[in-house]
Amino acid sequence: MKPSAPKIPADARGRLSLDAASALQDMVRVKSKHLRFFWETPLYYRCDESAFELYKPQYHFIDELRVAQGAHPDPLYYHNKDKPRALREMQFGLNEQISACMATNDPLGIKETLVDLFQDAVRSPTSANVEMAARTVSRLVDDYLKNESVINKLVSVITKDYTTAVHSINVMTLTIRFGFYSQYSLSECKELGLAALLHDVGKTEVSTKVLKAPRRLTDNEFEVMKQHTLRGYRLLSQSLLPRETCLTALQHHERVDGSGYPFGTTNFCWPAEVIGFIDCFEAITCHERPYRVALRPFPALWKIRNELFSGKFNKEVFRQFVLNLAQKK
Repeated sequence: MKPSAPKIPADARGRLSLDAASALQDMVRVKSKHLRFFWETPLYYRCDESAFELYKPQYHFIDELRVAQGAHPDPLYYHNKDKPRALREMQFGLNEQISACMATNDPLGIKETLVDLFQDAVRSPTSANVEMAARTVSRLVDDYLKNESVINKLVSVITKDYTTAVHSINVMTLTIRFGFYSQYSLSECKELGLAALLHDVGKTEVSTKVLKAPRRLTDNEFEVMKQHTLRGYRLLSQSLLPRETCLTALQHHERVDGSGYPFGTTNFCWPAEVIGFIDCFEAITCHERPYRVALRPFPALWKIRNELFSGKFNKEVFRQFVLNLAQKK
């Protein structure tokens, strides 16, 4: 027996009559490229300022040709009350898309899909959504065993379209390759990759003004930014995740000399030590800022090496990463 649709304020024709002031807050816009993922989730189009009309009922797909030709109302929306179901369908569809991109050796397609998946996972970091993200990381790690070029090509398509999502995908990709180079077990690579993907999830609760400031942060803004570690730990602790995945979100800015944050501790988990280093490397090689240019990989390592002498990073992680980066791809 099929589950019943959630009760929403719709009439017999599927028309949603909403308060004009909050109409768009009650609805979530769907990207055209994702429309084919939705089966259970009803989709609506806006017919006036305060009303939405049902376009795709529950338990129907929109025809692929219709999507390809744009022969549908644009944009389409789902109701907020359908959000858990919609995100589940989105993440399943994106995982299938990643498999297709892997089969065709399309690293750019994989990366774009990973960014979409990350954005939807952190929009609502419930156990189910995080579990889907974990499956994606597991799939990437398993595929690495079949074809190392998948991860190596992902590393090669790191771009300058910089967002928290892109940064997280970059760090995850570099971390998985590092884990295999360092001969970690399959399960360790999967846990490390998931922790890397989710390490900055707390930034979803930091204001865009602070995240995208076109200058160095003020002292007050930096204090706000530092809170992303605590917020990330709180968000992930609400899901059924390995303890070290949650701790990595909390501890990836701690340093071995005690100069890090949020607690200035010298005692923190190994994944946070690895990902904290790779996070730093990725930021200074990919994140172009108005007040500084992104560095090439080996000049970046030289800069980190100078910091290493003050004891901020684990020397063995640094050594292994240099060897990993120098490895012929």
